[in-house]
Amino acid sequence: MSELIEPLTQAVLPGLQRLQKACFGEAWSEDTWLNQMRSPRTRLWGPGDPMLGYALFNVVLDEAELLQIAIDPPVQGRKLGQQLLEQSMVWLAEEGVSRVLLEVRASNAPAIAMYTRLGFERDCIRKDYYPTASYPTATGREDALLMSVAISP
Repeated sequence: MSELIEPLTQAVLPGLQRLQKACFGEAWSEDTWLNQMRSPRTRLWGPGDPMLGYALFNVVLDEAELLQIAIDPPVQGRKLGQQLLEQSMVWLAEEGVSRVLLEVRASNAPAIAMYTRLGFERDCIRKDYYPTASYPTATGREDALLMSVAISP
């Protein structure tokens, strides 16, 4: 996958929306995606054709926040997400980013394991951050785990 990773453009918008819906149950509107792509703070990486996955970052000064990472469900478990994130972090470091931050559902053990393999460390927990299927009941919330890693070129 690493040779296919590239900055993504408007041409892959249908693939982004398809993957987002497949992985997260809903997809942003075309306008929301276009606004992300136009932002000078956004970095969006992935394979363009076929669309197997993407990583979306928000960059502010020397920090990048991983907003979303998605891998097509039929190819999950093949370390494509890890390869995508590794290559994205190389490019981010070349752009002067020194730290990558993220938040993940506390129950998402596969993602937490991947982030840990890549050197991310747990920073703190946001209690009751994510809604669950029973949302909006008071008990229908799940914790978010905040993690970060220092990177260098």
